[in-house]
Amino acid sequence: MKILLLILAICPLYITYGQTCYGKYDATMTGECLSPDACGGSLLDGRSCEGGTCCISQTLTSTATPCITEKDFAALYPTPRAPWLRVALNAGMNLAGICSNCQAKAAFLAVAATMTNDFQIDEVQGTDGQFAGDDFSYGNSQSGDGSLFRQRGFFPFRGRTTYTQLATLMPQYAILANPQLAALINISAQIAGQRWKTPNFLTGPALTQYADGTFYGFSMLWYNLTGGIDKLSDATLRYAKFLNNSQCGGGELYPGQGPICQYNTTHKGTCTPDCIQGLEDGGEYCGCSGGKGEQCPNSPPHVICCLDTCSQELKLDLGIVMDSSGSVGSSNFQLQLTFVRDLLSKVNVGENKTHVGIINYSTNVQTLTNLNKDYELRQKIQQVNKANFIGGSTNTAGALQQANTVFSPANGLRPEGEGAQPLIFLITDGQSDDQTATINAAAVLKDNGIHIVTVGIGNSLDLVELTAACTPPAYENYFPMSNYAALDQKIAQFTSKVCSEPAPIPENTTVTGECGKDKYKFLKIKIIKVGNKFMIKIKLFNGKVKIFFSFKSRNPKDPADFLTYKPKRSTATKNAPVVDDESELVLDKPNADVEFVYLGVKGVEDDNQFEVNFDDCANVFCKSSASTMTISMVLISICIALFLL
Repeated sequence: MKILLLILAICPLYITYGQTCYGKYDATMTGECLSPDACGGSLLDGRSCEGGTCCISQTLTSTATPCITEKDFAALYPTPRAPWLRVALNAGMNLAGICSNCQAKAAFLAVAATMTNDFQIDEVQGTDGQFAGDDFSYGNSQSGDGSLFRQRGFFPFRGRTTYTQLATLMPQYAILANPQLAALINISAQIAGQRWKTPNFLTGPALTQYADGTFYGFSMLWYNLTGGIDKLSDATLRYAKFLNNSQCGGGELYPGQGPICQYNTTHKGTCTPDCIQGLEDGGEYCGCSGGKGEQCPNSPPHVICCLDTCSQELKLDLGIVMDSSGSVGSSNFQLQLTFVRDLLSKVNVGENKTHVGIINYSTNVQTLTNLNKDYELRQKIQQVNKANFIGGSTNTAGALQQANTVFSPANGLRPEGEGAQPLIFLITDGQSDDQTATINAAAVLKDNGIHIVTVGIGNSLDLVELTAACTPPAYENYFPMSNYAALDQKIAQFTSKVCSEPAPIPENTTVTGECGKDKYKFLKIKIIKVGNKFMIKIKLFNGKVKIFFSFKSRNPKDPADFLTYKPKRSTATKNAPVVDDESELVLDKPNADVEFVYLGVKGVEDDNQFEVNFDDCANVFCKSSASTMTISMVLISICIALFLL
């Protein structure tokens, strides 16, 4: 008898699948109880499905331009439901006008995936009692409104006020009479596309302006949609995933920066997204490293006025190539000089920081200064001030060939392990003497790992040459000088990106570094599939540092840097014992397909200098000892503090 009762208790969880179910507010909406993966349509709250979902079958015809291909979407969500979702989402993205913008498409998908729990629900599930707390909120005015006007669809909205606005904007759907229609994926996608264009339904700029591949931009996008930051960390991780797997060419998500703000009565700062709980494995997306001010106006609470936005010491090998040919003209040449002086003031020029080489050219090519000369900012600006407008022809190919000489070890190009990213700003109108030679000369530099940004100057720009010479994609690395605000924002975005880039370290090598108080030095070490362990040795020359490791985050950071930080898992972060001036760590190589181990070194005192050595255990004998700590792969990141006594 007990066995029979047990069977009867369990069976309802299974026998409801395939049974008929109905829309709660419209009995003509019929479907069947199915699991999300088996649903060819929309997933409504299936209270009659014993806690499952009610699948409303739909036939969707693809008539819109395919913003995301079947292959790409199936790679992200390999479920039988993918074809229906893709057709609906393509329609929404077409309405939003973002089919050709991969960063905007990634943001659109991230919002939709977050609001539907990775496309597992199309309306929030629960009983009337569970929504009773919203009965008199969000414009609701009577008992039951909380459930009736609950959250539905790909983009967030709830409450009678919002549903009324939606009904006015889209009168072809009787959404106010039957709010559950908003959960049908064909209608939901149309609502999402409309909300993208007008986030507040009736007013507001399109969200495309915020979809720039940065955490700052995505934070502003989410805030404009939701009015807060609830679920923002989950949405951000999905945005990073979609950027990396979309037509953005394996793009990464970077911190980004907002407008200039007033930090205090004497100093200005930059609106910057600080780290929030849930992004512990994505520390490269966020952070204000010093001088945290107030919340920026019209911004989410974690976007603050930051005096110093760079988590690690900004370090570039920067080249500036200026066009002083006749086609540019003397007035535009003066504009170039102003731009260059402004650029130099923002990139942390100094002997152990950013090094600068400057070339001025027309028919002939003149090197004003090399990377390994005149390290101070004032010295570089003096060289800029000496540059003369020459006139003559436009030998851009020769200037880029000379840049290849400037960017050589003999003239100061630093080894990869020092973490100085090579970057050239080519400022020209694109009207070179030999376009093919110019593009080929730029290709040589790019093949050597040098990032090129082209800046169009003048009234007659050759966009073919300007976009071909820069590092792809061109929409990220070409800007016209006439759009100075966009160019200034580009510089801010690029420095933000460089600030979060870990320096690649060859295996079995030793590197030295330094960092100031609360600053980081980020390193990445390629994992060689030889042996099952590798050793990291850290030696201090001056100061105190903390060390953090991760196999996921490119920027492992101190958990204390995250707002309202609460450890989510017991194995996420562990403190190692305090050691003297030297320590050895032996790490197990991960079993998963992980390419790098990442290291974050955080300065404790004003001046911290250290040496790090990496050895694969195929070349050294790795064993545990009193001064050696073995770290298991189960740790996502670990921390040790080093003190030089």
